[in-house]
Amino acid sequence: MLTVSKVQPDFFPVSDNLFQTYFWGQLKEAFGQKALYLRVEFENDEGLTVAYPFLVLLRKINGKYIYAYVQSAPSESVIVSDKTGFLEELSLALKDHLPDSIIFIRYDLQWINPEPHARTEMLEIMMNYGTQLHNFKKAPSDHFCKSTCILNLRPIPEMLLKNMRQQTRNSVRRAYRESVEFSIYDAESPDIFLRLREMYDIYKDTAGRKGFYCEGYSYFEKLFSLNREFLKEKEVRNYDSGIVPLDAQVPPPRFYLFTAQKEGVLLSGLILGICGANAYYMYAASSMDMRHCMPNYGLQWEVIRFARSKGCTRYDFMGIPPVNDSASSMSGLYIFKTGFGGNVTHYMGTWDFPLKQEEYEAFKVNESLLLK
Repeated sequence: MLTVSKVQPDFFPVSDNLFQTYFWGQLKEAFGQKALYLRVEFENDEGLTVAYPFLVLLRKINGKYIYAYVQSAPSESVIVSDKTGFLEELSLALKDHLPDSIIFIRYDLQWINPEPHARTEMLEIMMNYGTQLHNFKKAPSDHFCKSTCILNLRPIPEMLLKNMRQQTRNSVRRAYRESVEFSIYDAESPDIFLRLREMYDIYKDTAGRKGFYCEGYSYFEKLFSLNREFLKEKEVRNYDSGIVPLDAQVPPPRFYLFTAQKEGVLLSGLILGICGANAYYMYAASSMDMRHCMPNYGLQWEVIRFARSKGCTRYDFMGIPPVNDSASSMSGLYIFKTGFGGNVTHYMGTWDFPLKQEEYEAFKVNESLLLK
């Protein structure tokens, strides 16, 4: 038996999943989405009752909420063995908490894909196997990149360097030989917005050069200003003798701006998100200046060492091409991210559960136009 109930935002617990936190819901609400904070409760395979927080974002098109978006959830590690049956039951339970205007529920699933190169028709058969309604549809495109590279941060730094591709390791060392300097700013740093604006100018140029979507500066400004507010409101308690009680929650997410510069010239920047044991490579920018100094490689090594120092055990590079195709314009991204020694991971990607079939089919036909 699965139940879904509403939760007051202030009582929504923090998890290691950044995209399922109250902070992430508030950030998205600042840009026009509506956050629903829910509690999912069910009985697992061992007969034990399990409950976990569940964030749903309502996305509005043409003045009304059209679909519900669930990012990076439900987690594959907490649900029952019958994953698709569970997801179907969850979708039907969610329906009672959604506005009547919602046409479908869209899930960005971080479930391991056993057949990453299978055709859409085969994936839909896999997703609907064992369900009663056979209602899961592969979304026309993936919101989040369904392939990524995950670096295990548990080994000591010497082993992390050893596990890198030799060219990557040499590039990291060259950044230091070339006297590239690195700086770290967080939401509470006095110069954060000055440095953020400088980084954004390079980010915008990078997006135009490489052809990826460019967020507006207001998004990054809100990211850090909201993070500053959260850190003031939800300061981590100082426990006597350094002993943390068993019921202590995960600290609120924190964001950091890393920059690489030489001779006063900003060469690259990176925004890192940390949530519990997870570190996320969120956004990056790189200049065409002094590329021979390999600032991007040195910057990543600074990020890796910093994330370890904050107790992170997992660094998500947040998206790579599914294969290393030398003919692809994204080949350089694949080589760069995988060179640091992480494991290539393929997820199931983005899936829809239609609630209104006819309207959903009409939406799919025009989705590329509606979502612009």
